[in-house]
Amino acid sequence: MKARSWLPVVISFLPLSAGAAAAQEPSPAQSPGPLPEVGSVRGVVHDSLLGGRLEGARVWVLGTGLAAITDRRGRFRIDSVPVGPRVLVMSHPALDSAGMSDVPARVRVTAGRMTDVTIAVPSFRTLAAAACGGSAASLGGDSGGVVFGAVRDAESGRRLSGASVSVSWGAIDRAAGPLAFARRTREVLTDSLGNYYLCGVAKSTGLLVRAGAGPFTSGELQMEVGERGLLRHDLSVSRELPEEAGDSVADQGAGLATLVGSVRSAGGQPLEMAVVSVPGVSSDALTDSAGRFVLTGLPSGSRMLYVRRIGYWQSATAVELRNRDTTRVSVQLATITVLDTLRVTATQWVRAEIDELERRLSAGNRSRVLTMEDLRPIGTVGAALQNFAMLEVRNQVGGLEMYYRRRLRLCRPEVWIDGWLASADMLEHYRPADLIALEAYPPLDVPLRYQRRESCGVVLAWTRNLQ
Repeated sequence: MKARSWLPVVISFLPLSAGAAAAQEPSPAQSPGPLPEVGSVRGVVHDSLLGGRLEGARVWVLGTGLAAITDRRGRFRIDSVPVGPRVLVMSHPALDSAGMSDVPARVRVTAGRMTDVTIAVPSFRTLAAAACGGSAASLGGDSGGVVFGAVRDAESGRRLSGASVSVSWGAIDRAAGPLAFARRTREVLTDSLGNYYLCGVAKSTGLLVRAGAGPFTSGELQMEVGERGLLRHDLSVSRELPEEAGDSVADQGAGLATLVGSVRSAGGQPLEMAVVSVPGVSSDALTDSAGRFVLTGLPSGSRMLYVRRIGYWQSATAVELRNRDTTRVSVQLATITVLDTLRVTATQWVRAEIDELERRLSAGNRSRVLTMEDLRPIGTVGAALQNFAMLEVRNQVGGLEMYYRRRLRLCRPEVWIDGWLASADMLEHYRPADLIALEAYPPLDVPLRYQRRESCGVVLAWTRNLQ
């Protein structure tokens, strides 16, 4: 093969006679030289984490523009691949969160022939053993997930060794009886390279993750490992306390970071009057007619951005903020499709229900009804609900959860807002100051209009839109 590479170069420098030169000169119809030698590659992509083939993966030949997408059986084929040793690279959006954005495979392509190859995602056992060492053997079931990544300084981007990372989640404590919940926590320090590995966390339950460096902490991020059992997420912590933002380390609800973004529907339409907030910051923002918003004076580091709008599912997005810098983000909200139908049904009897509400308010049942005067000094709807003695309120990952006890078991009450069926997530969109009344009734005291065969009680919220 070496002779082929240098022999034509030597020949080109030899002296030729005029006749020989004329014979050697190609005519316009002749090819300028031999075609490059190529072959073909075909194969399958196997997702060892899920135990099946991977559809929609992109496979490309490194150093070329040749690529293919796997079909529903995980198969692909690439033609006209230059001969010799080659590297194939596979990527898939679902693998990015597991920390495997590019999976390589080496092949040797032969001229005029088909080369078969299997590209396999490493197994969970292999990856967990690398992350968790000897404890990997004990991983299994829903508490067999692994969260890993790096912790960086928010301003400099430098990795932080010895930083703490904690993760917690809700789980059923079977030893304490049916539907008894407990909070489980794992904590670890980053290694000398700033990397962290948290093993044995829940896979199908929402997680709360936070990083810390000395007295400084990031925000509390909501995450979920997923069915593959692996989640990679890098965290950042600001170790700077700008004098303009606060006077003490304890005042980390202020900073010099700016967040600019837009909110749109799934169809791409801008959404006006969406509520945009970052936990720990006193002020929220509303989107304008173009769906745009600006939040200033934010604390630096990893934070959660929440976007809410009536008729849409709440969005929770992790963002990275830096002092004296602007982060840009685009958020898309999915429509709650059942709302329009429920509104049409509800509006036929809302007026009658308002009359019933006034009668209940006049009855003065303080254990079941909170009026505007009661609600005015309360900061959040969740705190207001704590005033109902028989209603158990919990701040879980993903939002507010409420329970009544019915026949020796806990169950969730239905939530109604202004006479139409809603959800606890939608109730959290409001502030107590937005309500004219808030009611809560256990299973045995549900008002007649809301009684159902398997009723677990109701929570009724009435907003100022009725006035």
